[in-house]
Amino acid sequence: MNNPLSKQRLTKQRKLILGVVKSTCYHPTAEQIYKLAKKNLPKISVGTVYRNLDVLVDQNLIKRIDIPGEPVRFDADLTHKAHFVCKRKGVIYDLKIDKEKLAELIGEETFIEEIDDFNILLFGSSKTDPSERSLRKGQLTK
Repeated sequence: MNNPLSKQRLTKQRKLILGVVKSTCYHPTAEQIYKLAKKNLPKISVGTVYRNLDVLVDQNLIKRIDIPGEPVRFDADLTHKAHFVCKRKGVIYDLKIDKEKLAELIGEETFIEEIDDFNILLFGSSKTDPSERSLRKGQLTK
C-alpha cells in the first residue's frame, strides 16, 4: 500500500506504540495498546494510537490480524507464521510455518510461482492447556 503516511518518521508516540506492541506476549487490540501507552504518555489519545498503528502497519513494522467477530489485533513478530484461534479457550497461538513447506502443500499444479508472504488464520480447539504451551498466545476476550 502506498500510503503517504508510511514515509513519516518514527515520532515519540509512534516509537512508544511500537514498543508496546513489541513488549506484549499476546496479540493486543488497539484499545489494549492505548491503555498500555497511556501509562507512559498520559496525554496520548485513542485517535493517535489508531493512526499510528495504521502507519506502523503500512511501514511493515507490525502486522494486523483480522479475526472475524473480534477487534483487530496487532503483532510485532514479522516472521512467517499462521495464527491458530482456539474458540473454546478464546486464545490465539502463533504457529510457525515455513513458506517452502506451504508451497509444497499447495502443489506445483497451481498458477503460483513464488510465495513472498502469507496470512493464515486457523480456527478450532487446542488439546493442551495454553499455560502449558511455550507458544506466543493472546486472549480473544477478557
